[in-house]
Amino acid sequence: MDSKGVVGALITLALIVALWIPATAQVAKQGTYTSHFGWYSIGKTFEFEKDHTLFQGEFNGTNFNDAGEGFLHHTSVMCPGMIDTNKGIGNASGTCLITDKDGDKVFLVWTCKNPGSGCQGTFQWTGGTGKYSGITGNNTFTGFPLPSSASGYSVWKGDWKLP
Repeated sequence: MDSKGVVGALITLALIVALWIPATAQVAKQGTYTSHFGWYSIGKTFEFEKDHTLFQGEFNGTNFNDAGEGFLHHTSVMCPGMIDTNKGIGNASGTCLITDKDGDKVFLVWTCKNPGSGCQGTFQWTGGTGKYSGITGNNTFTGFPLPSSASGYSVWKGDWKLP
């Protein structure tokens, strides 16, 4: 093979490798967003004294950015948490692990009040892997359980900043 053939073969090989390696999506260094997280809960409810229960379980589902693309669109969300309800007053808290299509992860902690009728709360980014490493930001959410089911959805609004 002459030098032109070698160069041609190397260019062909480089194109094959470039097309074969999946591209990692980039994330803007900062921004705001609104999204919907559809979830299904699994867990166990413990009954203590009269009018006092504790739910311990997970809220799992998919997050959709309202823009139809971008930050955390089409991500898997798993949120272990607890809901303590005493005499009709509920407090809920937990953490979430969000995984995008590239396998990069984002972590958050959340809290809300009165989870039985629309849990209004806040969450903060606590870290991440890959493109989300060092993420910070503050967010609000409202969770809406669907009557007579273990399903619901939450509306997320907030911001993020990356180093």
